[in-house]
Amino acid sequence: MLIALDTHLNKPLYVQIRDQIRERILSGALPVGERLEPSRELAKQLGVHRTTVSNAYADLEAEGLIEGSVGRGTFVAPYAATLRQPAPVRRRPASKFHWDSLFAPDQEDDSLGRLMASAQEPGVISLAVTHASSALIPMDLVRRATEAVLRREGSKLLEYGSTGGYPPLKQYLQARLRRDGITVEADELLITNGCQQSLDLLRRVLVGPYDSVACENPTYPGLWQVFDVPGVRLIGIPVGPEGMDLDYLEATLEQNKVKLILVNPNFHNPTGRSMPLAARQRLLALAARFQVPVAEDDIYGGLRYAGQECPPLKALDTTGLAIYMNSFSKIGFPGFRVGWMAGSRRAIERLRIAKQRADLHTNILGQAVLEEFCRRGWLEKLIRKTRKVYAHKLAVLRHAAEQTFPPEVRVNYPEGGMAAWVELPADLDASELLGKARERRVVFAPARFFYFQNPQHNAFRLCFTSVSDEQLDRAVRILGDLLRTEIRRGRTARKAVSVSSAVALV
Repeated sequence: MLIALDTHLNKPLYVQIRDQIRERILSGALPVGERLEPSRELAKQLGVHRTTVSNAYADLEAEGLIEGSVGRGTFVAPYAATLRQPAPVRRRPASKFHWDSLFAPDQEDDSLGRLMASAQEPGVISLAVTHASSALIPMDLVRRATEAVLRREGSKLLEYGSTGGYPPLKQYLQARLRRDGITVEADELLITNGCQQSLDLLRRVLVGPYDSVACENPTYPGLWQVFDVPGVRLIGIPVGPEGMDLDYLEATLEQNKVKLILVNPNFHNPTGRSMPLAARQRLLALAARFQVPVAEDDIYGGLRYAGQECPPLKALDTTGLAIYMNSFSKIGFPGFRVGWMAGSRRAIERLRIAKQRADLHTNILGQAVLEEFCRRGWLEKLIRKTRKVYAHKLAVLRHAAEQTFPPEVRVNYPEGGMAAWVELPADLDASELLGKARERRVVFAPARFFYFQNPQHNAFRLCFTSVSDEQLDRAVRILGDLLRTEIRRGRTARKAVSVSSAVALV
């Protein structure tokens, strides 16, 4: 394969390799059934690490363009031929305008999105996405709530509404927040289109050119993608057993003018770790000392299965620097796209103005349906049922992992949330493991998708909520078999190197 790498491009080497191979496949230069060079040989030719080529191959396999066969190699998949079909005769001619010259600089790497899409393929067991179980969605109750609000309010729910949110829903959320120790007035609460929009509004209001933002690293990819804009510096804070490393954060605050701290203290995504009470109090003390707002993403907070409840940062806050974010998405209603933010009156007012400029308001009908659902007590019943089901699924994952994962592999089993974090020996690459797991119709999310700085390759996230118990058990056992094989192979390789070194010395 003719591949040219440019180290001066603002584009990872594995992405350059992937894109050039993809182009050759789609152009027909690499026909269906053509055998690709082994990753080790191609890496040697290009002068890169084997992992770089393996990552490129893993992405192409996730797209369905190539497929591996144990013992035979990697080949261009039949699916690639369907992408080379001639365009319909009546298709409108492509525009001659050169749009690419106008796009803002971007990594253009959507390999995570393609991995998520590949999870929808028939027969694939996906442990890659933090999705709620569709079996838990109470369709009949949602239908009843929808009919009730339409009978009561009619066409009002299909008209323009308040940017701040549907007043009855805000009243319900005020009561719910009070139970968590957070007291807010109506004008200290803003309804949003989920936590993703909440993050975007924070960036628009609080972060300007040349400002720095501190957040956990690794973290949810959607978070760092929101702040990955020209002029904004995102500083990664390592995550330890108690969540965000506060010693590292303190040093960062001493050495940098940080405008915002972003934190996920309950069942951190992707590691599943939680911040204990003392650490939360210290984080707020640091925020007060350096006068930096703290935005708390508590999207998984309602999904605790074990351990001691900890109050949200906003409940402990005495300075007004904490901003609380949450959503209905992880407890069963991601399609409604309804979330909320709670903070000081002045901050929420500025965030409301920014939201008004973006989309006027969140879907009024969806807000009304959720308020009806919540007011009737159905949400609390759904949460209790969801916790019970997910706690059982986590136990299924743990049982299978403890039976099949080798002792060199460490798993963080969280006290809540939707995912477990698996740490491998340093010489194993989760992206290479993903390629082999895909051959067995299992996918997961490698660690590299969650790091925006200093990426670690020897870990991956396993989501356990959206598959059946049988699928979960089978997928984890398949991964256990693969891990044992890879660790045994690594042991053999190290022993061979050790023996040849000893012979050379003799």
